[in-house]
Formats: sequence, structure tokens, C-alpha cells
Amino acid sequence: MNITKKFLAVSALSAGILLSPFHAHDAQAKVWWNGMELVQGQIGKLTIVKDTELYKLQGEKKVYVKTLKAGGTYRIYTFKPGMLGLGGGYYVDRDARRVKYETPSKAKLNQVKIEQLFRGVKLGMSTSQVKKLETAKFLQREKADGTDTWVYSTSLFGYSTLLVYGFENEKLAFYGYSFDAGQKLGKDQLTAIYNHLKQQLITLFGNQYEQSDSDQGYPPRLAFHKNGLVIALSYDADGLAVTVTGEQ
Repeated sequence: MNITKKFLAVSALSAGILLSPFHAHDAQAKVWWNGMELVQGQIGKLTIVKDTELYKLQGEKKVYVKTLKAGGTYRIYTFKPGMLGLGGGYYVDRDARRVKYETPSKAKLNQVKIEQLFRGVKLGMSTSQVKKLETAKFLQREKADGTDTWVYSTSLFGYSTLLVYGFENEKLAFYGYSFDAGQKLGKDQLTAIYNHLKQQLITLFGNQYEQSDSDQGYPPRLAFHKNGLVIALSYDADGLAVTVTGEQ
């Protein structure tokens, strides 16, 4: 599938928005919580109270790696019965005498997701401004129908995606995430991802959205409005995507 096909349709919808003033999302800021930067996927903070052993799980077997010293702090990414996961398959025992764990509020976790979605860019930015901000892996560049698209590899809400920026006259006109380009996903899998993305967006932007029903057996297109932006979720013959454009 041409990964920019779906986004070129978005470009047509966004034509002229760069001439209309609107409030866009502020430049990306780090989300701080309890003395550390809160990152995507993190669900807690671990503080070592007394020296404790770090393990690597091999199946159900715990293999000793090293001893974490008292006073150290680490991010928690997973919970397992009796264990706290520090990422990469590393765990410590959930022992209140040796470790202390804390969890952020839902509001803080949602703030991280919003920063991940908007990426610190603003519609109308120049190509050089976006390039300076974007840290994802660059894949390719395509030009079609007056739109210059840049494609990156990244993730959103726990899914691997392709990130597409669309520039018109060297100004950012739209951007979005493709969840199925280059992946062999069946319709049931894509529908499940669509439903999960819908719940994520409702959590972030509320239950008020515009819905456009499909006549081809696909789920409806949903459009959420936030600070002069339109965040749309769509799944059709051209794929599954979340796009960000400006209000017309």
C-alpha cells in the first residue's frame, strides 16, 4: 500500500488552513512527576530502600544480574505477581522492606499520551523546524499532488506506527499515524486496534466527537476537536490512521 495515499486525502481537507489563525498545541514539554520525567509506558517509580537484587526473567526462572544500591530510583513498566518490572525483562522482588513503589495519577499518564500524540509540533511550522523537533527514525520522503510527505517509524499508544508529516509550500499542513502500513494485520486485528484507539482518544479528549458512518462495512470516522485542531480516527480501504489537522 502507498503509505501516503490516505494522508493525501487529509491534505485536501486541510487546504487553506495555513491562512487561518488558530491555537495549536504548545511545544512539547517533559512531563515531570515525583522528581523524575514520566515517559510513555511508565506506570510507576521504584525507590530502593535497602540493597536489593535485580533479576532477569528467563521463562519463569529468575537469574541474578546485580545488586541495586539503596537510594537508587528507577522507572516501573510492568507488574507481575510478587515482582516489579523495570523494563527489558528486568525485575526486583516486590518486598516492602527493601523497595518502595509509587504510581502516578491517571491525569499524569494522560498528559504523557497527549505529548506523544502532538509531538511538540505546530501546523504551519517549516520543514526545518519539524526536522529539528522530530527524534523518530526517518524512513523516506515522497512528493505527490503538491504535498511533500516525510515518513518516520515510531509508536503511539503502545502500537508500532508510521508517522507521516505533510508539507505544502514548505509549511506543515497535517500529520498522522498509520497503524497498518507494511504490517500483515487482518480486519479483526485492525478493528480491535481501532476500538482501543477510540477509547484512548475518548479518555484524552472526552466523549464529544463527530461521527461519519461508513457505507462500506468499516467503523465510523471519528473527529475530536481540541484547541483549534481536529484529531481524527479513521479505518477504511486505505488503512487505519489517526490524523491531526486544523479547523477549517
